[in-house]
Amino acid sequence: MAEMKTDDSQDDVRRKRQTNYINRKPAANLLHAVNVAEVLDRSLNFMVTINFAHTECAPELVSARFEKLRDNYFGPWLRRCGPPGRKEPPPTFIWTLENAGGCLNAHWLVHLPKGRVEDFKARLPIWLEKVAGEVHAPDQAIHIRSAPTPRGAVKYMIKGIDPFYAEIYGIRQSDQGEVIGNRSNLSRSLGPAMKKALQAEGRMKPTRRIGLPRKGVLASPPPAA
Repeated sequence: MAEMKTDDSQDDVRRKRQTNYINRKPAANLLHAVNVAEVLDRSLNFMVTINFAHTECAPELVSARFEKLRDNYFGPWLRRCGPPGRKEPPPTFIWTLENAGGCLNAHWLVHLPKGRVEDFKARLPIWLEKVAGEVHAPDQAIHIRSAPTPRGAVKYMIKGIDPFYAEIYGIRQSDQGEVIGNRSNLSRSLGPAMKKALQAEGRMKPTRRIGLPRKGVLASPPPAA
């Protein structure tokens, strides 16, 4: 799934959508993406949490600046700074934003290739300062930990799902506040096109379709009076 390039101008900020929940389809795509990553042997093995409240970045710009960090710094680093002679995989990740209690966080579940973790940890604070301005408390702004159970991690990440769909997906929903701009997304390498290709090759089972209720639509006609 392609991630759109973002312009930080104030006119664009005013036009950006404000959301209070992760909608059904984005949530489903994030859940599927974890399975796609495992089939590709690129398990989402690290959880990165960035607390933008410890930076100078205005809340309405966080989504765009986090995208800039991924596109302008993480992606090029992954492609160009690996061990000599080793071809690295494309960027492979999912992410969500939360704003519970006015604490704006990015959760980034990402595949980090073997031997690249320590360099990533060293560079991330520098990238963050480049896109978000001064980082007031680096030890509190960035938290990086291994993610041995990506399926559990993604369910935690989408706890801000629309309450209407939470039970269907087995999510313990909680209010994660208002976010301006993109609230969640995934790398192109894990998108629906890749899932369909893997299914066509027989490497993934076809998606099991469940009868989802539609908001505002009755499941069956009301009984006759």
